[in-house]
Amino acid sequence: MEMKYLTLAEHAVREYAPDKIYMANQIAKRAAALYGEDKVINSTLGECMDDNGKLMILPTVENLLRNMSIEDMCSYAPIAGLAEFNKAVQVSLFGKEVSDHFVESVATPGSCGALRHAVWNFLDDGEAVITTNWNWGPYKGICEEHNRRLETFEMFNEYDSFNLKGLDDKIDELAHEQNHILIILNTPAHNPTGYSMTKIEMDNVVEIIKKHARNSTKKITLCLDVSYIDFDGTFEESREIFDSISEMPENVMVIVAFSMSKSYTICGMRCGALVCLAHTEEAMRMFKQAMAFSSRSVWSNTVRSAQKLLIDICLNSEKKTSADMERNLFKEIIAARSRAFLEEAEQCGLKCCPYKSGFFIAVPCKNSDLIAEKLKEKHVYIVAMPYGIRFSLCAVTKDKCRRTPKIIKEVLNNNAL
Repeated sequence: MEMKYLTLAEHAVREYAPDKIYMANQIAKRAAALYGEDKVINSTLGECMDDNGKLMILPTVENLLRNMSIEDMCSYAPIAGLAEFNKAVQVSLFGKEVSDHFVESVATPGSCGALRHAVWNFLDDGEAVITTNWNWGPYKGICEEHNRRLETFEMFNEYDSFNLKGLDDKIDELAHEQNHILIILNTPAHNPTGYSMTKIEMDNVVEIIKKHARNSTKKITLCLDVSYIDFDGTFEESREIFDSISEMPENVMVIVAFSMSKSYTICGMRCGALVCLAHTEEAMRMFKQAMAFSSRSVWSNTVRSAQKLLIDICLNSEKKTSADMERNLFKEIIAARSRAFLEEAEQCGLKCCPYKSGFFIAVPCKNSDLIAEKLKEKHVYIVAMPYGIRFSLCAVTKDKCRRTPKIIKEVLNNNAL
């Protein structure tokens, strides 16, 4: 039936299914209220919760926010970010200001905003983004919202390591169709698998990109989504991937999607940055102009207080040391939970995707929506994904992490198709 009163443009008429993650979380909360917290395993959101179900926030962050001036809380920030924000982002990401690249950052609403800028500014209409088949669900929505496509390749090879051939083949396929190639790789502590690419794997990714860049008509952008970087190994270990990208051809740019949500425990304040590592000052300048134009046209500016928070921490050695030490305690809690889950998974024969660190563990399975529904009957709430289910270690106690694999295994056995 024609709806004459509907004035939406054709491209805006589309179905919206409630977000699986937030919907599952609401159902889990209702179940906890009904049956008791101890009876419910709510493994849905990517937020760090303590063993009492309380949000974990870095004490240094809380103290700075509570003592921040009202002007810094409420005033506009410059479109691209506060004056020292770029320096603070570099210190957070690299430990210091970078000298072997021209580096510029543009403030965004979390890494989601950074990814939006990447998808819009580094591809033309109808072109495709390349990423792994296991990926953060909003990647697809961001692409569709901006008339781009998402093309994926199998993330793991037969040895449970990064599928370099799959990436190579996908680049080759798309290079016959489009002149811009945008590759998004979420590492380390990948969402949803917890996989971290090794330095050797990243070296090989760079070699693949260099090979395709020999065709000078192609413009290739490697976007590293490092939203969970501070929950992987030591600072030095987690940054090894950046050592691979020091020498790139002129028709290749490396950009980084940076987030404060996890590293600084301020998910709700929505602050991050898109960072470029450019060969020339001119390329850096053009990057900033393009991203700032997009920012002004989409969200204007981002939260000033979050930017000020990053500056206050990263440009003050004492506060940065305190925040790093506090975060390490959070990392240890999550690491203990992951060990409990994986030990029990091995005991009961539950196959998981290769995990190294981070907030999530993924279990491959077919009919994940059905499995999620069956797990609800056991009061276990997870997130169904196209290739399996995601379990949020960050949100579940160590005891519940140890209890869960056997429940998942039993549900999978009882619903094998």
